Amino acid sequence: MGIKATGFASPAQGYEEQNIDLNRLLIHNPPATYFLRLESSEMADLGLPRGSLLIVDRSKDPVPNQYALLRHEGQFLCRLMVVQDGKPYFTNGTTDIQPISDETEVIGTVTASIQAYDIPH
Repeated sequence: MGIKATGFASPAQGYEEQNIDLNRLLIHNPPATYFLRLESSEMADLGLPRGSLLIVDRSKDPVPNQYALLRHEGQFLCRLMVVQDGKPYFTNGTTDIQPISDETEVIGTVTASIQAYDIPH
């Protein structure tokens, strides 16, 4: 005499092997992609609080309304690209609007950000 299982199947049955692969979801060009932690709170008004983990793709040029990683006057900055009067600018969402100049190097485009809520600020 065998044992017969009775009852209801698990609601998760059939989903056991569907893993979430963050690399597949967030990284489109692995050789050109790197991670940075945002140490400043300057971008908090634009949705990137201090401590956010930025995923940056060096192979993508930013377009309007995308975040970009810049090197300006020796500092790395994360800024939002905007267009005013047909010219591209970078802003932190407050009064700091910078035109692209010879001192500004666009490093890459922020393709995603991850916010961990337990990181001390």
